[in-house]
Amino acid sequence: SALLVPAMLTPREEQEMAEVLESECAVEMDKLATLCRLGIPERLRAEAWKYLLGVTRPEKAQELSLGKLMEQRYLRLERAWQSDPKLELTRRIKAEVRGHHAAAPHLRSRQRLERLLRTYLHCHAADYTSGMLHLLAPFEHVYRDSDTDAYFGFEGLMGQLSWALTFEGRKQMAVALLTLLRHLLPELYAHLEAEERLTTGSPAGGGGWLDSWLSLLLSKELPLPCVLRLWDAYFSAPPEGSLQELHTFVCLAVLETCQDELLELDGDEELPQYLQHLPAMDMGRVVTSALNMRDDCLARGLCGSGGTRGAL
Repeated sequence: SALLVPAMLTPREEQEMAEVLESECAVEMDKLATLCRLGIPERLRAEAWKYLLGVTRPEKAQELSLGKLMEQRYLRLERAWQSDPKLELTRRIKAEVRGHHAAAPHLRSRQRLERLLRTYLHCHAADYTSGMLHLLAPFEHVYRDSDTDAYFGFEGLMGQLSWALTFEGRKQMAVALLTLLRHLLPELYAHLEAEERLTTGSPAGGGGWLDSWLSLLLSKELPLPCVLRLWDAYFSAPPEGSLQELHTFVCLAVLETCQDELLELDGDEELPQYLQHLPAMDMGRVVTSALNMRDDCLARGLCGSGGTRGAL
């Protein structure tokens, strides 16, 4: 299928991952994470993500009973918002779901996306922000047959992104990325600056693509198979660095990968169109490049050992 991006695992490693997930007593999380960084085969992704995001506990003893409790909790959460319709919110979500669904025919149903989003917003007393849909869409795809798993996977990710989705978080990440971009890819930085594509912080600014890249983990810009492969690496990343730090370097690695094409583009249409609709690329190589960039920056003192957050 054209939708599938092959994992970099060998057949033996894929079998090893399956055996780790099927362990009778407990899942060895360190071993699972190490294998998952190379990419998770489609048939194992749904199960692996649940462990990596902390939705399912590594210990198998109470797996069935806990699964039933989660299903019951999700149904209670879903029923709760149905008694509080908030029609204006429904209209906003429906409008964005409609637009996203038309652009991404692999998604199964507008109704399901809306239902999952409404449940999350009601449970967390959160405001709907444009782009949440794009963070939910990969979970809707991976967990085609379970609203419960899709919901709790999305909730787990949103918990990790709580800082990055704030105004201050987005601002700090943008400053860090632009500072590193100027040092690491000066020709591309100069080109984007000349084309007024680095002004962030307002919808009218030419750097709107940057806000989206950083806060939505490239879920809006990359083809779905690339998003899934990238998120395999994010969810299994070593604990010593934050997801946001790794993502900042991934954005730099994507810009490096696309640099030749970007330098050829200009104007108010070509460049924004490219930045908002990235081509398919080898995400394994992109992640490797990002990690090498991070090591290089640490060696050169461009960011502290704590990463990009607050270090520039």
